[in-house]
Amino acid sequence: MGAGLALLRAFFPPDLSWHYLRALGAPVLASLGMAAGGLLLALLASLPLGLASGLRLPGSAAALGVLAALRAIPDLTLAIFCVILVGIGPGAGMLALAIFYGAAMAKVFGELFRTAPPGPLEALRATGASAWQVASFGLLTLKRADLLSYGFYEFESALRASVVIGAVGGGGLGTEIFGSLMALDFRRTTTLILLLLLLIGGLDAISPWLRRHPRLLLALLPGGVLALWAYAPSTASFGHAARTFAGMLPPALPWEDWAGLPRLFGETLFMAFAGTGIALLGALPLGLLAARGLGPAVLAMPLRRGLEALRAIPELVWGLLLIALAGVGPWAGALALGLHSLGALGRLFAETVENLPRPPLAALAATGAPPLAYAGFAVLPLAAGPWAVHALFRLEWNLRMSTVLGLIGAGGIGGALYDAQQLFFYHRMLAYLLLTWALVAASERLGGALRRRFGWSGLPG
Repeated sequence: MGAGLALLRAFFPPDLSWHYLRALGAPVLASLGMAAGGLLLALLASLPLGLASGLRLPGSAAALGVLAALRAIPDLTLAIFCVILVGIGPGAGMLALAIFYGAAMAKVFGELFRTAPPGPLEALRATGASAWQVASFGLLTLKRADLLSYGFYEFESALRASVVIGAVGGGGLGTEIFGSLMALDFRRTTTLILLLLLLIGGLDAISPWLRRHPRLLLALLPGGVLALWAYAPSTASFGHAARTFAGMLPPALPWEDWAGLPRLFGETLFMAFAGTGIALLGALPLGLLAARGLGPAVLAMPLRRGLEALRAIPELVWGLLLIALAGVGPWAGALALGLHSLGALGRLFAETVENLPRPPLAALAATGAPPLAYAGFAVLPLAAGPWAVHALFRLEWNLRMSTVLGLIGAGGIGGALYDAQQLFFYHRMLAYLLLTWALVAASERLGGALRRRFGWSGLPG
């Protein structure tokens, strides 16, 4: 513990010299460009798929099943695949973000659309409206606020994901953070984390304003288009990539690896479920208190800033700090996931409350109901569906991130995957990727069963 505290003290004070801050301009632009360009591509692909899923159109379930396989690939491995394909630089990072977040956003958009109240949609159908008219004038209108909240959240997530992507050649702030950590220049690591806090705090500050004026979001599109032009990969080595991917076939594990799978699965599941549980325990009360218009104004703003700080620090950096304090093992991974997920779920829970329809809330408030009754009988029932969607998706996210945390000593199947990847044991690596996919697929089936059981699917059969 003493060594860990000494290590933490090495992170302060941050390096705020003008020479260093000026040199960070290019990495900041690269990270913002990766996030903006990658998210623009992801949005163009995911919104139609999400609408098709929300309307339960034929073929949408099969398409989302294919995307689930992409979501199961850890960020680090997906970024390595993209570097193999297009080379080192922000172009590879942007491509990795587009693939991963396109798959992730399609799933969550579909789930959010399914929580839309069925009455207005049935009224539209009764007029003879086509499926896409129901989508355009029903689903998009009813869930616009939730879509915007989730879209801003994913932009923040993409900025944090650039930290992982930077570790394998994606560029941007991620390369700077990992470079400073490897060089033991912890003061500059603190500077970079503070910079991430400022960027995410700025996004959180303008998000309510943009939600009130959604047409202004069109002004952000040129930034994404410019990023696509500036950071688009200049080359693509399809032959080399095909040979590398072919070298992974067939997936195979030696007997000693099969014998160790129960322990690896146990550590991975422990990290994911414990981390999500820790986050939910804090996010339920903090999300209510941080919601503008519900929690006390004197608490709402400081709580939101605190939640920003928790989620601005990527899980991987939380893991490094906690391993320095508590040592290697799954507990460090669980705490890292819990702290980061608390910031993420707290913000999403608060914005879900802010986006609730006003008439039912106003009706109960007009009766003079005390705050606890107001929250218990008006806010919680209306927010339960979107909260469940976010919580279940976070569990799936934490399952994937637990594999990434394995590379720094948190254990689980991620450690075995990373070892196989580093030693170029591609047959083993593919086997571990397929096992990771099986975990994510199982969590999705569990989430779907829970949504059906509790009526969170929104649209009728």
